[in-house]
Amino acid sequence: MKASCNWIREIAAIDASASEMAERLTRAGLEVEAIERVGEGLDRVVIAEVRGKRAHPTKDKLSLVTVFDGKGTREVVCGAPNVPAPGARVVLVDVGAVLPGGLRIESREVAGVRSEGMLASEKELGIGADHEGILVLGDDDPGKPGARVDEALDLRDEILHLSLTPNRPDCLGHLGLARELSVLFGEPFAPRLTLLPSKLMSVLPEAPRGTAALPVIDSGTGHSGETASLVAPVDGVPMVAPIHIAAPDRCARYVGTVLQRVVVGPSPFWVRHRLHTLGQRSIDRVVDVTNLVLLELGHPIHAFDLDRLDGHRIEVRLAREGERIALLDGTERTLTADDLVIADASKPIALAGVMGGSETAVRPGTKNVLLEVAWFDPRSVRRTSRRHAIHTESSHRFERGVDPSGIPTAQRRALSLLTTLAEAVSSPIGVDAETRRIANATISLDPDYVRSAIGDASISDVESRTILEGLGCAISPGEHSGWRITAPLHRPDLTRAIDLVEEVARVRGYDRVPTALLRPEPRPEAASSRALLVRQVRRAALATGHHEAVNFTFLAASDLTRARVSTEAVALANPLSEERSVMRTSLVPGLLANVSRAERHQRPRGRIFEIGRRYLPGNGPTSVDETASLAIVAFGARDQWLGEGPSVDFYDGKGAIEGVFASLALTVEHRVPANVPGWLHPRRAAEIVLRAGEDARVIGHVGEIHPDVADAHELVTRPVIAELDLEPVLVALAARAPKQVAALPRSMAVVRDLALVVEERVSLSQIAHAIREAGGPLVEDVALFDLYRGKPIAEGHKSFALRVTYRDPEATLTDARVEETQSRVIARTSSELGATLRA
Repeated sequence: MKASCNWIREIAAIDASASEMAERLTRAGLEVEAIERVGEGLDRVVIAEVRGKRAHPTKDKLSLVTVFDGKGTREVVCGAPNVPAPGARVVLVDVGAVLPGGLRIESREVAGVRSEGMLASEKELGIGADHEGILVLGDDDPGKPGARVDEALDLRDEILHLSLTPNRPDCLGHLGLARELSVLFGEPFAPRLTLLPSKLMSVLPEAPRGTAALPVIDSGTGHSGETASLVAPVDGVPMVAPIHIAAPDRCARYVGTVLQRVVVGPSPFWVRHRLHTLGQRSIDRVVDVTNLVLLELGHPIHAFDLDRLDGHRIEVRLAREGERIALLDGTERTLTADDLVIADASKPIALAGVMGGSETAVRPGTKNVLLEVAWFDPRSVRRTSRRHAIHTESSHRFERGVDPSGIPTAQRRALSLLTTLAEAVSSPIGVDAETRRIANATISLDPDYVRSAIGDASISDVESRTILEGLGCAISPGEHSGWRITAPLHRPDLTRAIDLVEEVARVRGYDRVPTALLRPEPRPEAASSRALLVRQVRRAALATGHHEAVNFTFLAASDLTRARVSTEAVALANPLSEERSVMRTSLVPGLLANVSRAERHQRPRGRIFEIGRRYLPGNGPTSVDETASLAIVAFGARDQWLGEGPSVDFYDGKGAIEGVFASLALTVEHRVPANVPGWLHPRRAAEIVLRAGEDARVIGHVGEIHPDVADAHELVTRPVIAELDLEPVLVALAARAPKQVAALPRSMAVVRDLALVVEERVSLSQIAHAIREAGGPLVEDVALFDLYRGKPIAEGHKSFALRVTYRDPEATLTDARVEETQSRVIARTSSELGATLRA
């Protein structure tokens, strides 16, 4: 948002520079991103009076204009089509001046005639948008010939570029900024606004049935030195327009005021310049006034051509499904039954709070106007604005919440300007349709709470009270103690006691909040036991060389299909986008997206894990089952000391799982799965079995990704991925006995190599389990050092080369005991698993 420092000073008595304003606003949480200075570089531009005009001797489109610059006359060559008659005032750029665009003015000949300067347009001077002709001052514009134009027209100003948070709609107008700065500088806030129309109809009409009359003159406000002329109303033109609100939940109040004898034409220069410096385009006197009021008060208003309203009446209602409306931006929109519209007796004429319609817009021939000042529900305006992809200055303010108590002020300020600038005659009353009263928030506040929350015992009750009253709060004694605060309607963000504390701290200055170093005392019982267990799992995954990923829990339904995981997902009722429309049923899609993104950014190798939740529909219509999970993915080349190794395969994934669980001092086994998940290769996958004593439980799967899934994600590598339920792991960790350090063995170990041929269905974990069962306490370790398939091994079989370590912790093993144990191992594996010794 842009704000004019001159305008703020006109409203409130604030004697501060732009830099001081910016510094105080930023410290108070209203960030000023930049200060733009306008009207500079015009020290050699003066007001001149036209004394004569004649045609150029050789160029038909050029004129020779004689002007008086306060010191003498000079002749200037001008090509503008709007050179006025003698007696009018124009703007003369003197020889030697440099315009804001960099153009240097010199005394030079133009088609054989010397030109001593230049008559400039608003755009050439950088003070407006008009470039169709030179700037011609009106009779009401100040400035004598010879006066510097920047001083005479008050062109110098500083524009604050503010970045406002959505909770401060009160500062979307200069009135709110003036109020804020008055509090920050400790000045009383007494806004200087002219609210008296200069012309009133001489007949007092009655408000239509069902509505009230809102006088355009506030009897409780003094208008010292201000007068209003009485003018007879125009015959045949209504003085009031009936208003009916058919959607009371969407529109709480709507005020319509009739103006007659409106003169539509270009606005005076000061209006055009003020709008230009704040980024607005001048349209005409009526529309410019509505924009001035919006920028001044932060309250959007709208003007309708009264003669184009069917029935000369207004109805605030919901649109009918499929209704169409032509808007001011030149588009035609098809409406839904959720769109709030302003309608006449037959059709919609505006999207409420968003944009007016073109059919009833003010135009050069407009004579009578109906002025709208209303309060629309922020959520209603927001939905309509988003649905039709229209964001306007009006919707921006209504979405955040305008001040419902400011409707009379906005009406009277607009009428004051319209009766002055557009020479309109105002009805003495506006028709006030109010369906409900927006209530002020009432908050109980103890001054001691202010001091304790801020941590500053030096804050007095008087200081807190002064700040809150300056912001517009009404303070009365509390029911039992403390204060009863009535928050102003222009501050919808003040609803709790802590909000008021923040206001006191903000206005005083956050830099004055005492700082003290905390001295925390860590206590084991303060941490969640489950969080500590999850932390152990996370550290184990990190210790095995994996990096943690944190992915969105929301994704697209197509992501689940592409990853071949469960598509029975929980759908979001109000998704941010189609890409975030359902909750994930697996961690696999997110990790595959990480791999795909890494490969696209030329990172062909990685080790990633994620700890998160999966969401599946529960038994009830609104219930959701959440499952904590751990997923690990490895892709690219295998780790090795020198050069690039081969790509990771199933055994790398299996080893990663074993490494994580070894760090946790838990035992896992892998076996051929009964059912392979759709996202895994059907022949290169295994079940992960968590073993705790005699209990064995399948907790997940590991394997190479399915080729179709890899192709769907356009992966170059073939990742190895695992996903498992985390809850059983946490239970096992909680029940696990503390780790104990074993003494160094006192006896020597005996190592025997064993090559066993088994069917493909037999897993290594089954072999290792059988060996440990047969060997008993003498078997210290079973390690695989080779896996072979091919001749002379029969088809459908494979050979495990195992290194078995035997040790008796109490005595030295003899060859006889080792051979006896080895024989039991061979017999056990043969009887249970059909293993045979490889020749």
